[in-house]
Amino acid sequence: MKFLYLILFVLILVIGFVLSILNSAPISINYYYGWVEIPLSFALLGSFIIGALIGIGSKTWSNLVLRQRYSRLSKQAELTKKEVSNLRTYPAKQIN
Repeated sequence: MKFLYLILFVLILVIGFVLSILNSAPISINYYYGWVEIPLSFALLGSFIIGALIGIGSKTWSNLVLRQRYSRLSKQAELTKKEVSNLRTYPAKQIN
């Protein structure tokens, strides 16, 4: 299985390298303070990296929120289990 991943990685790397050579035409990127002229392949790579970082960041944030919720609910469940256990061992009054 690792060999298959290695072959897939090398294939994607070669395709990326070929596309970067074919798309080496410079483009100008305008932003608020000025502009910069870079090759198209670098612009695509930069936008991919920024998108991946945003995706990883949002997933990490979501996991943190879910872990906090899980922790709070597990503490509440443990407290509820203790209350139910105490109620089961509590002696009942006999009605005469």
